[in-house]
Amino acid sequence: MSLGNFRGSLGNTFTTDAINIKSYPLSENDNIVVMFSKEKGLIKGVAKGVKKPKSKLGARMQALVANKLMLNTGKSLDVIKEAQAINPFNKLRHNLDKLNYSIYLTEIIGNFCRENTEENPEINSKIYELFYKSLENISNAEDFTHTLLAVLKFQLKFMREIGLGIELGHCLKCSSKINDTAYFSIQNGGVICGDCHGDSSYSIKIHHKIKDFLCEILEQNIDTPTKYDSLVNEKVVNGCFNLLRKYIDTQTGRECKALKVLEMTKTG
Repeated sequence: MSLGNFRGSLGNTFTTDAINIKSYPLSENDNIVVMFSKEKGLIKGVAKGVKKPKSKLGARMQALVANKLMLNTGKSLDVIKEAQAINPFNKLRHNLDKLNYSIYLTEIIGNFCRENTEENPEINSKIYELFYKSLENISNAEDFTHTLLAVLKFQLKFMREIGLGIELGHCLKCSSKINDTAYFSIQNGGVICGDCHGDSSYSIKIHHKIKDFLCEILEQNIDTPTKYDSLVNEKVVNGCFNLLRKYIDTQTGRECKALKVLEMTKTG
């Protein structure tokens, strides 16, 4: 029976589009798969027999695969009954940078999103679409600069969707509009004007052109190229990415494992 014939819940069965985040073993043949779903946010499902060579689920349960799923509702864990691959994002698996930065996205989602948040279907749908399109953009990035640019766009837009978006237009302290050089507060996630800055060791000076660049990304749809996409260089994008990375790490209280592995491979 085709999953396309199902919509929503049917008895103890429900269908959803979901992107695999990670998996871990439950038994000799079974895994628990953590996914971000379009309707319920983070969900977990048991992939029975997935480790067997002839498993019907097989590669569809790998991390960073988007599937249309049919699941049976369980008391503690749902059971994945069928999966149809929507997009395996194969191109990002052949590039270490693309793969690790994609895993970075899964870590951000796993750190901030809660399980089974059916009460927020609109937010879940927006995060799912942002996640999906960001993986597409990373997959199709022509070079390292544009890989990072895709990740930077995700950072900015994801934090806004969950209510932790950064303030770029007005000073966090005096609310005055900032048109020139500003200072970005890592702790508070926004800019501070020169008059209010003082000697804070938790803020980083940013040029007004960088601020304008970040504002442009926030204002444009994830599918719409900004006027900067063809102009940016690796230094600019990397600096902005690390700025947002520090802010996100501060909010979670932990550092990203995927990027640590990437940094080790580059310095090792």
